[in-house]
Amino acid sequence: MSNFAIYMIGIVVLIIALFFAGNTFGWPQSYVIIGAIILLGIGILAGVTSTKRRDPPAGE
Repeated sequence: MSNFAIYMIGIVVLIIALFFAGNTFGWPQSYVIIGAIILLGIGILAGVTSTKRRDPPAGE
């Protein structure tokens, strides 16, 4: 399993926890959905940034 897949599984678990917390505390559903979309976007950006392969140095 790639590092990116593991990273995205962690983000999905975090989003599921957000839904449970929102339901428990009685937050409006629209706020929870907006928060989940923001977390997903941040997670994808951070996952790609931290797991991308480095380009090989230019040949000399």
